[in-house]
Amino acid sequence: MAYKALTVDELLGLMKKIQGEKTNTQFAADLGISKQYLCDIYNGRKVPSDTVSASLGYTPKVETRYVPSATAASEEMSRAPASAKPKATRSRKRDSR
Repeated sequence: MAYKALTVDELLGLMKKIQGEKTNTQFAADLGISKQYLCDIYNGRKVPSDTVSASLGYTPKVETRYVPSATAASEEMSRAPASAKPKATRSRKRDSR
């Protein structure tokens, strides 16, 4: 299947379109999930897993984040304040017999 869905709502619409006249039980079996999980997805109690989403052609938007280089990271570490003193561990009292 070569479908494109941009949001979870669009994915749900796509799932219902693909399901067509099949029962929830038949469609869940086709997707390899339980009928209860399919109903939970349709009713908004669960979000489709990556496996279900991928089988329907849904690819979530990827967020790119900045990862500093080794030199930038070492410069940031040299400017960071010294780490705090580690907490002392408390000893447990034992029941005396």
